[in-house]
Amino acid sequence: MNIKEHQLTGVSYRDTPNKNGNIRPIYIIMHYDGASNATSALYWMSDPKSKVSAHIHISREGVVTQLAPFNIECWHAGRSSWAGLTDLNRYSIGIELQNKGSELYTEKQINAAIEVCQAIIAYYPIREILGHSDIAPGRKEDPGIQFPWMKFKPLLKKE
Repeated sequence: MNIKEHQLTGVSYRDTPNKNGNIRPIYIIMHYDGASNATSALYWMSDPKSKVSAHIHISREGVVTQLAPFNIECWHAGRSSWAGLTDLNRYSIGIELQNKGSELYTEKQINAAIEVCQAIIAYYPIREILGHSDIAPGRKEDPGIQFPWMKFKPLLKKE
């Protein structure tokens, strides 16, 4: 998986209207979508009334859908702060994983998420991979206790 002109190659693209101007991402924020299926999650993030979006959605089957170029602000973080910054939408790439919050993530889904993160890290100066719960503590709990952080944190180690 590679990035060309701020978009992943070889994945489907469904444009979301829920986005703003340009950003220079330095964080990846992991979320779960809370939806019962990938179709409803993608529909919700494509509906202007929802005022919600993310750059990437990954289904339980490992299907990756991009909803906005990585250099465009999506609306996934809400009220948030980290390392002295506020409004993390302006500094981050949002990845939504199909999960209601209490389910185990699937192997296909996690493998796809790792591949997406590796491509993003190779292209952008990413400092950290964070959870929504890290940047909005007390307000958000995703990606939840089932998320396998030990598979993601080592992705940022420079060899």
